[in-house]
Amino acid sequence: MKLKLAITLVIVLSVSCSRKTFQNEDYAYYKREMEKYKRQSTNKEASPEKTVNITKKPPVKKYLTAEEKKKFAQLLGVDEESIRNEKLYAAIKEWLGTPYDWGGESKNGVDCSAYVQAIYRKVYGNELPRTSVQQFYFDTDSHFKNQKYLKEGDLVFFRLRNEDRVVSHVGIYLQNGKFTGSNSPRGVEIVDINDPYWQDKYVASARLLNMN
Repeated sequence: MKLKLAITLVIVLSVSCSRKTFQNEDYAYYKREMEKYKRQSTNKEASPEKTVNITKKPPVKKYLTAEEKKKFAQLLGVDEESIRNEKLYAAIKEWLGTPYDWGGESKNGVDCSAYVQAIYRKVYGNELPRTSVQQFYFDTDSHFKNQKYLKEGDLVFFRLRNEDRVVSHVGIYLQNGKFTGSNSPRGVEIVDINDPYWQDKYVASARLLNMN
């Protein structure tokens, strides 16, 4: 009987000790985890938060009012959405109505090549030669006769008098068969290249090498 009681006591004590050991180990584990969590939280608070830089596209600069855009669309016979290069048309707007003056280079009076030179300088950043003949032979991709290949910004050349050897007049093609130039005697205007007068005088067109 005493032996049985001794064996039972040993078993009870063993189980109790094992439970105590397990509990101690379990507590120690959670204690370590809590300390680890506290360290991570402290480091997170101490380190600056990473910020994501979102690059915003710069707003498209407006050169024309809605009314001005509408006016150019009417002059060209196109939809307002077709007036994309507002910088070009804003530059033309500054010169529209300027009187024609052979050799003139200002808003008081300007000839065809000086007008084209001024527009190219302001809009495209290209410095063209002074005269229409020099512009005809300037840094061009190639001359082409067929007007169906014309793009906005192309140079259009004319021979206004039979005695002119090559060309004597220049303008800038826009859209829908229209070009702008300083034309005698009306001055700076937008006209239709399909007009019989201009078709009869038309020589060729050209696109600068560094033009898009």
